[in-house]
Amino acid sequence: MEAQFAHTGLVGATRFSATDAQRAGALDGNGYVPGTGSRWGLKQSEIACFESHRAVWQSAVDQGLKSVAIFEDDVEMSSKAGEVIVALLGQATGYDFLKLDFSPRSLRFGAEVQMGGVPVRPMLEMAPSAAAYILSQEACRKLLTWSERYSDHLDDFVSIPRADWRMYQCFPAVGVQMIWSKQQDATVETVKVSERSQDMKINSGLDKGPLWFRVRREILAARRKLSWRMGGQVRLLEQGGYVGFIPCADDLSV
Repeated sequence: MEAQFAHTGLVGATRFSATDAQRAGALDGNGYVPGTGSRWGLKQSEIACFESHRAVWQSAVDQGLKSVAIFEDDVEMSSKAGEVIVALLGQATGYDFLKLDFSPRSLRFGAEVQMGGVPVRPMLEMAPSAAAYILSQEACRKLLTWSERYSDHLDDFVSIPRADWRMYQCFPAVGVQMIWSKQQDATVETVKVSERSQDMKINSGLDKGPLWFRVRREILAARRKLSWRMGGQVRLLEQGGYVGFIPCADDLSV
């Protein structure tokens, strides 16, 4: 990431050591409680990922930061990312969560608005990546409170639509996790496979939960799909919304 920050002109980054799920006692006292979120079971690596991000949120609150940009260590950044991030960090009263990176799924977004001269769109659905994002201090406090108990992937948790959660997507995205980038095959210094899927010691024994939990989850998913199909998506597009893959900055190799 040091090379990526230099590429974008970002300076002053603080590196956090991730929670290591293989280290004895590393996950003691975590907030994972099966069935309290959108999933029943989480792998040890997924709990460790969640706790790593949670530690950064707590640090931002402890330092009294008005806003904070958070990156995982395998993100390719656009050369435009630096100026975009600086502009957005200064607009913290306008959002809770602002996602900077690409997500490999067709998603729905509200009409485009400007924040500090940067085009963004309201996020209307959970997104399958949170490798680069910005939070206001108030957002950090909300996430810490909401995650005292959790059973969600980190990516899902930060992008759950909530009444008291203003979340936006940078449009176009100015970052992409290396696993989705063509650069992973073009450079020696790469991260091709995350430990969250590679290390079997911390990625086994996943419990999908009891039947009632799985049935409820399927019913909720079906209700969301039906709402969009029953005119919701048409109205969204008429109001300037967007449906599809997030566009990326021209110099990202997605």
